[in-house]
Amino acid sequence: MKSAVIISFFLLNFSMAQNLQLAYSLYHSYENYKENSLTVRRFKYNDFSKLIEKLKQQKLFAVQTIGTSVEGREIYLIKLGTGSKKIFLWSQMHGNEATATMALFDIFNFFLSGDDFNKLKEHLLSNLQIYIIPMLNPDGAEKFTRRNSLEIDINRDAISLQSPESILLKNTFEKIKPEFGFNLHDQNSYYSAGNNFESALISFLAPAENFENTDDLTRIKSKKLIGFLFKTLNEFIPGHIGKYSDEFEPRAFGDNFQMWGMSTVLIESGGWKDDPERQFARKMNFISLLTAFRSIADNSFEKIPTEVYESIPFNKQILFDLILRNVFVTINGLKIKLDIAINREEVNYNNDKEYYYKSNVEDIGDLSTYFGYEEIDLTDCQLLPGKLYNKKTLKAKDLNDSLFNKIYKEGFTTVKMNNFNDKIGFAPYPVNILSSKKQKGVEFLKLNEPANFIIIQNNKLKYIVINGFIRDIENNIGEIPNGLVF
Repeated sequence: MKSAVIISFFLLNFSMAQNLQLAYSLYHSYENYKENSLTVRRFKYNDFSKLIEKLKQQKLFAVQTIGTSVEGREIYLIKLGTGSKKIFLWSQMHGNEATATMALFDIFNFFLSGDDFNKLKEHLLSNLQIYIIPMLNPDGAEKFTRRNSLEIDINRDAISLQSPESILLKNTFEKIKPEFGFNLHDQNSYYSAGNNFESALISFLAPAENFENTDDLTRIKSKKLIGFLFKTLNEFIPGHIGKYSDEFEPRAFGDNFQMWGMSTVLIESGGWKDDPERQFARKMNFISLLTAFRSIADNSFEKIPTEVYESIPFNKQILFDLILRNVFVTINGLKIKLDIAINREEVNYNNDKEYYYKSNVEDIGDLSTYFGYEEIDLTDCQLLPGKLYNKKTLKAKDLNDSLFNKIYKEGFTTVKMNNFNDKIGFAPYPVNILSSKKQKGVEFLKLNEPANFIIIQNNKLKYIVINGFIRDIENNIGEIPNGLVF
């Protein structure tokens, strides 16, 4: 018995060593396969369709239209491989969750390349049949919104099947009868991996199949496969891997697919500092999926104990974009030391191709149990309202870097501007704009209101905060992408 345990331990370590060697090779060669036409999450259906047309020209892929969305956009199923084990992947069932879609096209490029990975590709294609729906919700993707054109959350439509996209997903699953499935999503960037300050760049879940959260062989295989992926990605992003909530959702596809016999793995791509387009999460998806394919082809994931999965910390929502710590504020004559948490919301514009930032004060008080992507310790500093520059009503031609640097140093966060088009909702300048039609800006330090402050130390201006972005005045450090219109 003891010798059997030793052999099992040796085989597990040998298998993981092989897998890590592959993972590192993929990590260092990733740029060779990255689809360079997709660099931002808000790519359009036309960009996607051009890449699909290219795939149709490749004998390696069988590309078929399986139906259309509410607005008539074609939804595709891509098949590769001739093996006996069937894997089913789908991405962008939420239209504004595009990270995995980009990674899937990187994977298509990987299989098309001729290089040192040829033996691996032959091994995968001869052992697996891989079926992929790379954009289930093209209408939502076009508008970069979560829901489809019926305003239905497709991932809450597995039972009622009220939308055509849901019907297509269910019918495809029933036709393929896959053994494994990968449900590919993006998650809130404010999740941490457990109760720490590390963002959850990747979160996994073996979905529950009942309210009792019990396991059967199907779910156990999901847990083992996720344990395998956790050990792999932990080489690259230790502390940044979380576990999504496993509360049973009877309307969700992942939960039902698990119940219907497909070992399902949820992969959620999250936030990473200074990476708003989630390109690093995209790379981790690329590595996760290719190493998972080999593990399924070899059954090597079976050697991973389920305890590895259980050890992954659950997501916690304890992150903010910016926390100002230990700053003094005088309110109603009281001088109080407190922390201020600020988040920056992305708001679509320009036919949903681009976005601007709108800041909000999310919390005020003792935030010692929360963390920020950016934190500034403001001990001995005081927070004051930003000032309005109204020495003269400005015109667009007056706005330039020289003016901005001048007004920053004087503590102005907002300028008054004549006949500014306030319908666009934001100021395409690193300062807020008060239209000459308006009388006043935003209130100072209010929850759910924009963050615009000045911060002084020893009666000297130290920082300025405009629309939730902080700039070090003395050192001219800190970018302000856009202001708001009041």
